[in-house]
Amino acid sequence: MNTIVNPSDHLILFLIIAFAAAFGIYSEHKRWFGNLSGILVTMISMSILSMVGFVPVASNPNVEVPAYDLVFKYFIPVAIPLLLLSSNIVKIIKESGKLLLAYILGAIGVVIGSFIAFGLIDLGPDSGKTAGVISATLIGGSVNFIASAEILNFSTNPLFTATIAVDNLISNLFTVFLFLVPSLAFLSRFFAKSKKQNSVIEKKDEEVKYPITIERIAVSVFIALFIAGTGTLISPYLEKLINTELNLSILLITIFAVLAANLFPKSIKQFSETSFSVGLWMMYIFLAVIGAATNLKEIFQIGPSVLLFYTVILTFHFIFMVALAKLFKLDVYEVVIASAANVMGPSVAAPMAASMGQKKLITPGILVGILGYIIGTFIGVSIAVILI
Repeated sequence: MNTIVNPSDHLILFLIIAFAAAFGIYSEHKRWFGNLSGILVTMISMSILSMVGFVPVASNPNVEVPAYDLVFKYFIPVAIPLLLLSSNIVKIIKESGKLLLAYILGAIGVVIGSFIAFGLIDLGPDSGKTAGVISATLIGGSVNFIASAEILNFSTNPLFTATIAVDNLISNLFTVFLFLVPSLAFLSRFFAKSKKQNSVIEKKDEEVKYPITIERIAVSVFIALFIAGTGTLISPYLEKLINTELNLSILLITIFAVLAANLFPKSIKQFSETSFSVGLWMMYIFLAVIGAATNLKEIFQIGPSVLLFYTVILTFHFIFMVALAKLFKLDVYEVVIASAANVMGPSVAAPMAASMGQKKLITPGILVGILGYIIGTFIGVSIAVILI
């Protein structure tokens, strides 16, 4: 099928990809589409352009598109270390308080819920991989979704695009539900009494801010490339050694990024904000290309089963947290903010804490969300390996 923009129009095609990414990011910032995720806006934009024949379809094996190949090969291995350079585990444990406990309970609920959903709903031969990828994203967000899919060789599967579309839809709906939970009187007996001290923040010396500069961009990208190159170099030998078909390069890159952030926290700290911004942009570029590979017809065929899969996991996750809240003396705000950190990551957990007047939970919300970036991929891949 001929398209208006040809596969050989490299710069024009990359311009369109970059526009879709910028459109998604900007639309989320401006709330043009309400609470609709910028990720979904980016993917849908590229999906529509590919369906109407404006740009090439990324999932066509008979057409080579160098611009798409560039993104598939290089953007995720570099984006992951950029996003993980702020993952200081010691800081997370020291400053998260009871929210860390609530977050861990939520993660356990996701894991158990994934096994229950796998037993109840048949998504075909790739059900195990789907369960693993969903677990990863519900423990740490979209960063883990992409990383675990790459490790499991799942990103070219028709279930991938259906799953990421459903993930954005149900995660947004679940977040709306979490905002309503404190007002649901019939649930109040399951929670400990709300802690007044969480609504008052202690005065602290302001942390040193490190603005984004050209020097920090250059060093951040160099560090990310060094980590990505090292992981890619070692992974073939490790795959051969343990005789696995898993793509271990992404897993090694994740491990090395976390090690760098925790072995050299003072040196890395000044680059963390810059690296996260650059990494997030690269992730949007990658998702724009995934959008160009999206077949909406397949999504509508597969989507309902994936939606049910998600519903079972999230229902169990929430019931599990509520059932144990009284035992661990967690109040309603600690439960819903930790759950938001599980499902949506720090970008939602922190503003949720602020909007609910829980000022002392803002920083812990960010920290446990970052913890999700660290552990989500490992847990999701482990679940998939068990279920495959």
